[in-house]
Amino acid sequence: LAALTRLVSMAEDGQLDDGSPGDEELLPHLPPVQVEVVSSLKSEKLSFPPRVGADNDALEGPGVHLRPRASALGCAGRQACASHVRARGVWHGTLEAATGSQGGQAAAAERLAPVLAGVVALDCCGVLADSGLAASFLTFITANDQDNEAQKSLTAAAEEIGAGKVNAFRLSGLPGQVLSHSGELWLSPQQGSPGTFEALLRLRPLIHVPDSRESCFTVARQGPLGVDLEIWKEVAMVEFPRLLRIMMSGGEDTAAASGMLAKTSHDRYLVEEEDEILVINAWQREHEQESLPTDSMSIEQLLWCEALRALGETSPCAEALVPAARLRVEDEGVSTRAELLDSPEKASGVSEDDAPRFSSLAFLRQYVKRDVLEEEVLPRLLPTGQGCVRVFSARLEEPSTGVALTALRAPKAKSIDDLFREDLDFRKPSTWDEPGAMKRQEHDPLSGHELTSVMLVNETSGSLLAFHSLQAPDPCAI
Repeated sequence: LAALTRLVSMAEDGQLDDGSPGDEELLPHLPPVQVEVVSSLKSEKLSFPPRVGADNDALEGPGVHLRPRASALGCAGRQACASHVRARGVWHGTLEAATGSQGGQAAAAERLAPVLAGVVALDCCGVLADSGLAASFLTFITANDQDNEAQKSLTAAAEEIGAGKVNAFRLSGLPGQVLSHSGELWLSPQQGSPGTFEALLRLRPLIHVPDSRESCFTVARQGPLGVDLEIWKEVAMVEFPRLLRIMMSGGEDTAAASGMLAKTSHDRYLVEEEDEILVINAWQREHEQESLPTDSMSIEQLLWCEALRALGETSPCAEALVPAARLRVEDEGVSTRAELLDSPEKASGVSEDDAPRFSSLAFLRQYVKRDVLEEEVLPRLLPTGQGCVRVFSARLEEPSTGVALTALRAPKAKSIDDLFREDLDFRKPSTWDEPGAMKRQEHDPLSGHELTSVMLVNETSGSLLAFHSLQAPDPCAI
C-alpha cells in the first residue's frame, strides 16, 4: 500500500514517464541491444564488446586531461582490470602548467606526476614490503636517451601529436627507488594556448624478478659504446668465512665469538632482545652473460633492492611488511685502497663532500678490521690492487607526518563479465577494488630503529659488498 501511494504521488508530480517529449531529457537513452547470432551454444563462444567507455580509464586531475588512445606507440591506455592487474597503454590529451609557473613543459609534467600515485607504485623486487609511495616521490625528468628505440618512439610521438618537435620526459622516483612502471611522456606546445601542451603518455609494467625467484638482476650500465646489460647475482656468504662469522656473532671475529653461536637455552636470558642486527651480503657480475626475461635497472637501484632485502631478513620484519618508502640510498663518492684501510676517523679537517664517505668507512672498520679487509674484502673489490671503489650509504628516513602513502590500486570490475569470468575462483578472496582493498599496514615494524648501511661497489671488477647495521630503539629512552 505504501509503494502504491508513492507511485500515485510521483504520477501527480509528473515524475513518472508518461511518454511526453519532456521525459526524454530527464531519462538517459538505453544502450542498443547487442545481438550475436550463433549456430550452437555448445560449440561457439559469445564475445560481446566491452560495456564500458574510455572515461573509466581516463587520467584526470588539476591541469591533467588524458584519455586512452591507441597509436603506433601502443594500445589504448587501460587501468588495472581483469585481463591485466596493472595499468598499461597510451593516453593522449592536454597538460596545463600551473598559473604563474615559469617551468614551461617541466611544470606541466610535474602536474601529471601526483595523478599517477596509485597507478604506479614501488617494485619491492620479491621482498615482503609495503609498495606504497607518496605522490611527492614521483617526478618527470628530461630524457636524454640516444638509442634507436628512443629515437623511434620520439618520431612516432611527433607524428601522433602532429607537431614538428616534441620533448621527451621519463618518470622517476627518489634516487635508487625501483618503480612498478616505466613512464614516458612527450609534450608539444599547443598553438594559441600559452601554458597548455599536447601530451602523450605511455605506461609499461616492469618485471625485475625472474619467475625462478633467483637472486639475480639485470643491470644496465652506460658504456663508451652505449648501454651494456649485465647479470648480477648474489654470492653465498660461505665464500667469506670471516665476514660470515662477524655477521652471525654480532660484530665479533674471534674464537670466543664463534662460541656465541652455540649458546644453550640455560645460558640465555629469559628475555633477550637484539640490540643490533648485522647483515652482510655480496654480489658479483656473471662472466657468462645470459639473457633474463626481466627489465633492467641501474646500479643505484640494485643497491636499493639490496638494502630492502637486508631489512627483510631482520627479525622485526619477519612477519611484517618492510617500510620501503622510508629507505634512502645516497652516493658518497669514490675511495682508494688506502682510504679503505686507513682514513680519518673524524670528519674534522676534511671537506664537506668527503666527510660522509670517511664517516661511513670509519663505521665499517668498527666491525671489519684491517686484516679482514685485506684478506676477504679487497681481493674481491680490487683484485689488481689498483683502482677505486664507489661508496654508497643507506638509511631510514623518519616517517613524515601528514604525508599519505598511496598503495597500488586494486583492479576494478568494469562489467558483469569481469565478475563472472571463466577463470574466476570463488574459493579465493576477491581481488577487486573494495573499501578494504586499499587498507595498508598501519604499524611500522622499524619505528624507532636506525639503519646504517655501507655499500662498496666496483663496476670494473663487477663486485659489490654491502654491510647493514640495524640498531633497535632503546627501551629506556623516553
